[in-house]
Amino acid sequence: MIDQLKTQTPRYVAVSAIVLVGLAFVLGGPVVGIGAVVGGVVATLDAWAITWLAKRIVTGAGFIGSGLAAGLLGVKLVVLLAVCWALLARLGADPLGFSLGLGALVIGMLLAGVDLLIREAHPARDVQAAGEG
Repeated sequence: MIDQLKTQTPRYVAVSAIVLVGLAFVLGGPVVGIGAVVGGVVATLDAWAITWLAKRIVTGAGFIGSGLAAGLLGVKLVVLLAVCWALLARLGADPLGFSLGLGALVIGMLLAGVDLLIREAHPARDVQAAGEG
């Protein structure tokens, strides 16, 4: 289950970012669209980091233990906040577009969770139907 979330979540975030970037360009113009591209890239990288660290927390696999991975998850949050501040305050990314692109993180994670829920529900429904017959 964790492996499915690890591979699916960044994909869903990236696809959500692409859709939101398209909307930003159409509805807000190039300035908002470029801000959305920047936010979408940050969202996709953050989704990858979250899933990579979450897998290490749950399984303890790899060269880092689950305790260190949990600590790194906190560090990742601080780094994300610093990157967002730098992009908005110092590099002048459009706040509306950036927020729209970063919103792909929430949408993509929700879609990945729903997809996993549907995938997990089908085998359980098949087993239940076989038991009734």
